[in-house]
Amino acid sequence: MQTATAEAHTDPTRINIGETMIGTEPLCEILETTLFSAHLTNAIPISLMLIGPSGAGKSKLVMQYQHAAGCHVTTDVTSMGLQELLAKDSSGKVHFIIIPDFNLVLSHRHSTLQLTIGNLLSMTSEGTIRIDDGRAIKETKHNSIGIISAMTRDMYAGIGKKWIALGFNRRFLPINYDYSLKTREQVQRSIAMGKTTMLHLSEKRLVIPASLIDVQISDGNSNRISTYSNELATNIGWVGINSRNRGGRKQKVNGEPVQKGKQIAKQDQHEFRPRAIFTGKQIEFSPHIVLRTLARAHALRSNREMVNEDDLEFLMKVIQFTRFDQPVQL
Repeated sequence: MQTATAEAHTDPTRINIGETMIGTEPLCEILETTLFSAHLTNAIPISLMLIGPSGAGKSKLVMQYQHAAGCHVTTDVTSMGLQELLAKDSSGKVHFIIIPDFNLVLSHRHSTLQLTIGNLLSMTSEGTIRIDDGRAIKETKHNSIGIISAMTRDMYAGIGKKWIALGFNRRFLPINYDYSLKTREQVQRSIAMGKTTMLHLSEKRLVIPASLIDVQISDGNSNRISTYSNELATNIGWVGINSRNRGGRKQKVNGEPVQKGKQIAKQDQHEFRPRAIFTGKQIEFSPHIVLRTLARAHALRSNREMVNEDDLEFLMKVIQFTRFDQPVQL
């Protein structure tokens, strides 16, 4: 197995507000781990959404990895475009679609957006795209593909109800962040010293194994990951229950009955915080599965085939990033 490394060629005399993305090393670690998730046996690639304030360099961070193995970059997506992409990739080389700004996807008219979102969800889980418009070939099949994108906190708060109703919060791992006062002061000093440039970030090149790797998790560490799952589920709303309890009575959330296929969200002071999705069956992308995949991918990024304490500590850091109401201060 080749050593997993990231290389960046930077000018030490200049600091981009994103050249080093002052303080955002944890985000790079999460992004790179996500990319390694496509190179594990018995795993579906993780999909990830960076959520931060406007001008925080979200798209720049994502675009550092545009030429990483298995990545395809596009500024916008439609169902027809997705179908063409999957049809052309007969060898299955594409593992991730990078969309620098997801706001553009959400700007389509309602009917187009509904179809596109439905196909994006299907693509991330089953790897299929389907268009029923009279064409001879309605469905295109492919390996599951992850999506890496970014959006502003304002946009996420504004479309929160639609987001949860479409089911996106059980497909994407939300990474919420903001800049701390210390980091903002550091950026201001950099600007005052003339060491800031708004050029694009230098690319990071990941050395990824050519074949799928079977990274193992011990029983003890698997049990520990299970204990982390509840916190992740609470943070991002991956809470699945049956539509009826053992006594046959309908479950209620916030005083409202839960019906199969319905989504429930909580609105608080004009800011959306996803709480729960109920489908009447166990959710495919369970928190436990996502955390196991992340732990294995993080081990692979470090050129290991066994999950250890470092990977579990990484999971705890990731979970901290998943709370919309308390973004991590970088």
